[in-house]
Amino acid sequence: MSYMRVLVIENPLSWAEGIKIFRKAAEPALNAFRKQNVLANWSLVQAGDHTGLLICEFDTKAKMNKYLKVMNAIRRDTAAESGSQSWAYHGPIKASG
Repeated sequence: MSYMRVLVIENPLSWAEGIKIFRKAAEPALNAFRKQNVLANWSLVQAGDHTGLLICEFDTKAKMNKYLKVMNAIRRDTAAESGSQSWAYHGPIKASG
């Protein structure tokens, strides 16, 4: 069973300005987690002019918790810099069929 975490981001800046901050602050950490096999997959999706979704997939809950310890600090710093707000949703993904 894998785990998904979705971060809904609302930003007063334009999407382009928000991406610049994201690439500087969060993307290096996400790529490092991917190389360490902590993070199975991640993607950033634009949902509107000022909103987006960061979708992360983990093999185990322990890996997700390891990710959260580092990324929460980055999330706070990014929110303070850009004035953004974010909400996180996470849970197990079960295959059905």
